[in-house]
Order: sequence, then C-alpha cells, then structure tokens
Amino acid sequence: MLLPQNVVVVYVLLSDEELRCLRKAGKAVSSTLKTIMYKVHEGMPLIELCELAESSIRSMGCEPAFPCNVSIDNVAAHYTSRIGDTSTIPPRGLVKVDIGAHVNGFIADAAITIALSDEHEPLVRAAEKALDVVINNLRPGVKISFLGSLIESTIKSFGFRPIRNLSGHMLRQYTLHGEKNIPNVPIESRFSIEAHEVYAIEPFATNGAGFVIDSPEVYIFRYMSPKKAKKDEREILRIIWDRFKSLPFCDRWVHDIIPSETLTKLLELSFKGSLHGYHVLIEKGKGLVAQAEHTVIIHEDSVEVTTSF
Repeated sequence: MLLPQNVVVVYVLLSDEELRCLRKAGKAVSSTLKTIMYKVHEGMPLIELCELAESSIRSMGCEPAFPCNVSIDNVAAHYTSRIGDTSTIPPRGLVKVDIGAHVNGFIADAAITIALSDEHEPLVRAAEKALDVVINNLRPGVKISFLGSLIESTIKSFGFRPIRNLSGHMLRQYTLHGEKNIPNVPIESRFSIEAHEVYAIEPFATNGAGFVIDSPEVYIFRYMSPKKAKKDEREILRIIWDRFKSLPFCDRWVHDIIPSETLTKLLELSFKGSLHGYHVLIEKGKGLVAQAEHTVIIHEDSVEVTTSF
C-alpha cells in the first residue's frame, strides 16, 4: 500500500512496556514454531496443527494475532482450518506454517516452511536466505526499494522467482499491515526504514509464475463496519470487535456466538462489508511456494529479531 505524497507518517519511541509486550509475543511465536517444526508429518489433520499452534501461544500468556495459517504446496497464504475440516498433510508436502501472537495488541508474526521431500529443500533455502540477507541489511535509513531488490536477487540466485504481489509489512498495535510494506521485488517507494518501527519480513519463493491469485475459499475474517448489519448482527459484530479489534479471526474462534452455520454467517457479513474476508491465495502458475518470516524491531543502532530460534 502506497500513501499519497502529501501524507506525513509520524513515529514515536517504543515504550518499555511496548517492548516488553513485543518480546513476550515474539518468544511465544518462536517457542511454538520450534515445537511445530518437529510435529508436522504426512497425514496430520490440519485442524490439529492449527489448534496446537494456537493453544501453544495461549499457554504462554499471549493471544493469537490471527488464525494459524497452514498453506500447502501451491497455496501461498490465508488457509486455516474451518470447523469440521478433514484436510490432512499430503505425502511429500511443502508445508508453510505462519503464526502470530500479540500482547495487548503488540504483535509478533513468523513463518517456517517444512519440506516433507528433499527435492523441495532448495526452494525452502531460497526463502530463508532472502530473509537472512534482508535482516542483515536492515538499519534506519535503508530504502524499502533496496530491500525488495535484495529479496529478488537472492531468490533468483537459487533459480526461483519471488512472488511479486506479496510482501512483508509494518506491524502496529492491533494492526497487522501498517503504512509500509517490504516488497519481494524492487518497487518505486519514497519510504525508508526508520528507527522504532516494527516489521514482519517475509520473502516468498516459487518455481511458478511469481504471482498469487485469489481462490474462491475464504476462512479468515477481519472486522470492518456495522453500518449495513441488522440489529442481531450488530451484537455479533460488537462481540467480535471486543475480542479481536482489527485483528483477523476464523469461525473456530466465534462458534460460541454463532453456534449454527458459523462460516456461512461470517461470509454473509463479509458480503455486506461488515467483515473483510481473506481469500486463500494460490500461485498463479500452480508452482510450489516457500515462505520464511521473522518479526524485527528497528532500534537506532541495531535490529532485534523478536521471533528468532
């Protein structure tokens, strides 16, 4: 997302309490991913994996910042298990697990890719190397376009393509996608990295077309507006706002307030504009997709990776 040229973005120092929250969330994400990477296996139900990750985050005194994403093979992002999901991890699958945690709205977001076949390891390494290269070049004043060029050149050096319409993103309190994005390719941007900002850096690599498209499936939602909702729907939306603010959620998390046809009701609310629905994203050329992601805090003289493990 690019801001108009006349928009001025003002940043403030992160307080000690905000830093504490960011680090606590980062520790929960790191610990959860370390556990999950050894549990993923062929035949594992996706809903078991999602609930394992989300329960782990809650057990460490945090809340999930969004539903656990489990995106397999040519699925790039935004797949989470719905109520009653019977999907399982396929043989030789390329499994991306993307999770987030928050403490009082201060977010950590990270992802790993687990290859159940050795043939997919080069693609995983391409995404991981691009992430490392960007983190090693982060500092106040660095141009965002330069970071995009680093990601692109690193992934291409492995013989793959970056996904050009996915990007890393600034994190703000209760906001997953702030004013600035970190692209996977060089773009024209007036923005630079500044001290006291927080980012989720997430290169995506593929052996496909390098572009994602929406699938018809929608399983993740975010609060938007109650304006067009009916009276009973407004009460549901009020509870959703109280629970999640502007952070994403899924039908599994609101079954208690919408006990019947939960997903159908959420889709209805998204058609009205009361909720935003995130389409499952798939690689346009049906290529395999690998992802690597960490959350970083930009200090004046250093970069802190809150989700390292």
